[in-house]
Amino acid sequence: MKQQFRFNPLATAILTLLCGSSIQSSYAASSDAVSSVDNQQLKQQLNESYPGQNFFEQYYVSKDSPEAQQRVPDPKFSPYCQGIWVTPVQPTTKAPDPNNTTTYVTADYGFYNPNGDSELKGNVILDQEGRQVRAEHITIDKDQTIAHAQGNVQLAQSGLISQSNKVDYNLKEQTGNLNDSYFIAEQTHAHGHAQNIERKSASTLILENASYTACAPGKAPDWHIKAKKIELNQETGRGSTHDTTLYVKNVPVMYLPYYNFPIDDRRTTGLLTPSFGWSSGEGFLISLPVYLNLAPNYDMTLTPRYLGTHGAMLEGEFNYKTANFGEGSITGGYLPNDPDYSDKDRKSLRITHDWTINEYFSTNFEYNYLSDIDYIYDIKNDPNISTDLNQRRVAQLNFANAVPGLDASLKVETYQTLDKTLSDANRPYARLPQFLLNYTTQNPQGWQFEYHNDSAYFQKDLSGGNGLAESGTRLYNSAAVRYNYRTPWAFVIPEASVRSLNYFYNPNTSSSQTKTAVVPQFTLDTGLNFEKEGKFLQTLTPRLFYAYAPYKNQTSYPNFDTTTASVSYDQLFSPYRFYGNDRLDDNNFMSLGLSYSLFDQQGLERLKAAVGKSFYFSDRKVTLNNGDLVQTSKQSDPVLSLSSQITNHFTIASTVAWDDSSIAQAKFQTYYTSAQGTIYNLGYYKRKEVNNAQLTYNQVVASLIQPVKDNWRIIGHVQYDIDHSLAREFLLGVNYESCCWAVSVYGRSYYNDLDDVTQPGVKRKNAIMAEFTLKGLGAFNNKLASLLEQRVVGFNKSNQSWTQSQ
Repeated sequence: MKQQFRFNPLATAILTLLCGSSIQSSYAASSDAVSSVDNQQLKQQLNESYPGQNFFEQYYVSKDSPEAQQRVPDPKFSPYCQGIWVTPVQPTTKAPDPNNTTTYVTADYGFYNPNGDSELKGNVILDQEGRQVRAEHITIDKDQTIAHAQGNVQLAQSGLISQSNKVDYNLKEQTGNLNDSYFIAEQTHAHGHAQNIERKSASTLILENASYTACAPGKAPDWHIKAKKIELNQETGRGSTHDTTLYVKNVPVMYLPYYNFPIDDRRTTGLLTPSFGWSSGEGFLISLPVYLNLAPNYDMTLTPRYLGTHGAMLEGEFNYKTANFGEGSITGGYLPNDPDYSDKDRKSLRITHDWTINEYFSTNFEYNYLSDIDYIYDIKNDPNISTDLNQRRVAQLNFANAVPGLDASLKVETYQTLDKTLSDANRPYARLPQFLLNYTTQNPQGWQFEYHNDSAYFQKDLSGGNGLAESGTRLYNSAAVRYNYRTPWAFVIPEASVRSLNYFYNPNTSSSQTKTAVVPQFTLDTGLNFEKEGKFLQTLTPRLFYAYAPYKNQTSYPNFDTTTASVSYDQLFSPYRFYGNDRLDDNNFMSLGLSYSLFDQQGLERLKAAVGKSFYFSDRKVTLNNGDLVQTSKQSDPVLSLSSQITNHFTIASTVAWDDSSIAQAKFQTYYTSAQGTIYNLGYYKRKEVNNAQLTYNQVVASLIQPVKDNWRIIGHVQYDIDHSLAREFLLGVNYESCCWAVSVYGRSYYNDLDDVTQPGVKRKNAIMAEFTLKGLGAFNNKLASLLEQRVVGFNKSNQSWTQSQ
């Protein structure tokens, strides 16, 4: 008959010293044990010849089983796996306190001898909150120093469990050996075997002749590693391996004589995961990042790289935090004597700093430098890097939160123009400095007051030597008062405002000039809301907008940062034809619009349609640039917007705007997604040139994600330029995901975003990209997912759907 004993000091010592006391993770505590698997199919898959099969079978369960549903499995592994590990002691963030926890001992036979060996025999179970030991036989010497456990010894704690033939332990020195041990780590979906596990101290563990994998048990794993020695040091938070070989199936593919890695979240100096790739234009690429933990508040990562045709280079990233002056980072790269770039040195530098001074004041600083226009493609080789031709440099002081509705900023902003052939006239202005102030009273109903100020000194970068450019000071002010009348059925919002411009500038001559303009303005925005309930909720909103502002001659006024606004449905109900503050519009027009929406009982907008146009009662004489034609039309062409979520999986959206009887802007997109992760996108985008400030654009974009058999899927993307009759980009590849590994191979043929395909000598670039991931070890290329997120609309959502359906 099984008996229960309360050997608190003795049993607590066994649990503490055999299991250890420093394991942490991220789930709630539980002491539920799993002794068998309900899913018989999984049991059958565990081949009898698989080493440790009887032990692993106890804790590997179907992910649909009741035991698995009580866990919160790690999403990095469980979506692709038929089963998950459920160990006797669920992972917990809090290690048990052996001095304040009751221990229960159950055994068929127990004997305590104060003058000799004490022993427990037959199905021995030592249970404590957060820990458990099982064995057939446990003895402890009379000094309670040496403990011996034999016969299927199982040690469980915080998502970890091991089984050994025998365990010898020194309770006082906290050292010992576990012989012929199998182990499971629930959170990382990993399991393995060690010929011997030696606990050299309370914080140091050594595994000899050990194997490890994160694949499912039951057959030869798709990958595993074997190491002659693995040392884990909980005091330093680091682990190291000696004489380690990576096997795919049973074929050795990589050997590491030594490797140092982290075993917890502490920052420690060491080698990070290397990455490599290949490009048809650049050849073999490899990076070997090294992390340097310099101090608790700053660190650095140095990355030596070899870039095929470009040669060797060094990149670095330095991050820091201060106690009272904010935090920031410094990143950069240096490639000397690039043979593929006329033997020139190529460099990059980025500095950022953010400082919250107090609840009212904060500062931001950003500095960017690139040695040449091609650096972002040739060297960075990163789809997340911006292709901006003008690298931003700004220092800014912000003020907010002191007065409701009031915020202000003072900044100095300049740019590095990468295109050396660009004339001064087409380069952006620097703001040296710029002051912005905005204030709006916080009442959405009734009277509301609003004030804006934008004061700045603008200066062009004259380094190109193309002559003087207009530079000077612009003071912009606007004040408005409006009355907000809003009800569920209607809204009426009249507004009166006055805007002013003051210029003190140098117009390409040695003498300065002054320009002033003051323009009052009145607008009225009003509409009705009609609703009809039934099987569908239908809304109908007719809208009328009127704007009036007298004409003020602004011919030859400078233009520092203003462009013409694009045509759209929302733009019909705005009194401003320009983005920026260099022009004060003259207005006398009325816009009429009608929008309709249809909602189903789930709240989905099954149909949304809007149509509108403007009627002009006078010519629009204010123009952005000298030579622009005065707009004399009496009415605008119509603007049409239509979208429909036809089903939960299929959506159509389109917008068309006409100008002078031709299409000024058009967008059409269809989007289909399934619960299994299928995605089809097809879009058409067109815009016409506007006053040389907006280039023409006429392209078709399509992408797809198509899951196929056995966790394989096809992913593709194409961007076709209709005006130039060529594809700017092709991307096609295959992706495979399993429980313990993943592989992706893609071919890409493309032009850079900055390539002018009409120029001779501009060639298409071709590349083959590969990503190989071993679950539990890491990926050898982390750039590919970022590229797909940018190119394939809905990529992340498809990933979630696809993995959940496996």
